[in-house]
Amino acid sequence: MSPQGSPPKVTEPAVHVTWGEALAFCQHMGGRLPTRDEWALAAYSEQRADPTDGFETGRTYLYPVGDEPEGMNNNRSNHVDVATTKRGVNGLFDMGANVWEWLADQRDDDALTAGGSWWYGPSATRAQGMQWKPSEFYAVYVGFRCAYD
Repeated sequence: MSPQGSPPKVTEPAVHVTWGEALAFCQHMGGRLPTRDEWALAAYSEQRADPTDGFETGRTYLYPVGDEPEGMNNNRSNHVDVATTKRGVNGLFDMGANVWEWLADQRDDDALTAGGSWWYGPSATRAQGMQWKPSEFYAVYVGFRCAYD
């Protein structure tokens, strides 16, 4: 506990969770896991009317941080605190690298992950880099984010 009696601020991404655990957490928080299409739109296609950081409204980028992969947490020894990498498309942080993110899409006993991680190179952060993983799989480089309607 901090001196004021509040819990310490959590800055690391949530990892070591299965697809079912990620889904349950999002539902508990009044949200859900994003679909492949929702995630890709948010990660690669700038939708803001007045974007920052040099992004252009309506443009689709190769990487979640723009035309080049610089600024993402790739090929490193571990994840970093959330929102400490380069701000990307739609003003979002960590859509490329840091940790893979579970998506709502399932195929038999597998679920889709997107975004790559610190363990993988920049090519995994592209839309074509999404990977199916066993839904019961968990690792230090797999996490999630919730979507809200």
